[in-house]
Amino acid sequence: MAAAIALPMPERDEPSLAGWQEIQGAPCALSATISVTGFSIRHLLLLKAGSIVNSKQLTPGKIGIAANGSFIAWAEFEVVNGHLGVRLTDLG
Repeated sequence: MAAAIALPMPERDEPSLAGWQEIQGAPCALSATISVTGFSIRHLLLLKAGSIVNSKQLTPGKIGIAANGSFIAWAEFEVVNGHLGVRLTDLG
């Protein structure tokens, strides 16, 4: 199941970004970590579009966000234009 992630871009010039210009366009993989209890390989094999997976994650509980495998922030789920999105709440 794919999820849309809405990331607003800052509309200001930040001098601290000056050294990052060379790598700003480099690709980055984001992942959200959601706790699921009692999930097995059998459940994984039975997943299909529209499947619902019960989670022990409380809504509006915090979700860990990682960039290329490194933790960067906490977030929460949000519906954006009919898609499941993730709103960053705390940078870490």
